[in-house]
Amino acid sequence: MTQAASGGFYESSWLKIQWLQVVSQIVHVFTAVTLIGVPFVVRYVVIPNADDATTADIVEGFYSVWPLIVAVVLFSTGLLNFLFANSGSGNSFIGSFLTQFGITVLLKMALLVVIDVISILLGMNEDFQADAEMWLLVLMTIGIVALILGSTLHRGGISLEKSS
Repeated sequence: MTQAASGGFYESSWLKIQWLQVVSQIVHVFTAVTLIGVPFVVRYVVIPNADDATTADIVEGFYSVWPLIVAVVLFSTGLLNFLFANSGSGNSFIGSFLTQFGITVLLKMALLVVIDVISILLGMNEDFQADAEMWLLVLMTIGIVALILGSTLHRGGISLEKSS
């Protein structure tokens, strides 16, 4: 991407590919729903209906690999969606994060890191597995907060403006 006089950092032909925008948003939303939905399913469906497996075994099985995959996909599609949202804004890349929109995106990324750290610890740490039901509730709560923040971005509640 090159710096253009009129469009700023985001003046690029690939940012104008509409099908890529749609696919990126669909993958992002699907992955976010998975990130938020898995703790609900594990806590309220799998654990109560498990026959012989302990809660620790169930949580360890569910949280062994997928949190890292989800983190990479969410971060990648989120960054791509951020670039699409800012295309034509005239902002520099760093300047884009100094807007209300950018600060909200940074907050969502921080929540993603917290969710991923807790998820990874649920898969690896026996102390976390011992209190798995509480940590699953924490994951659900943080996920819902991130979902609310994301919905304000996509519904226009937080507008994108040129940074100063």
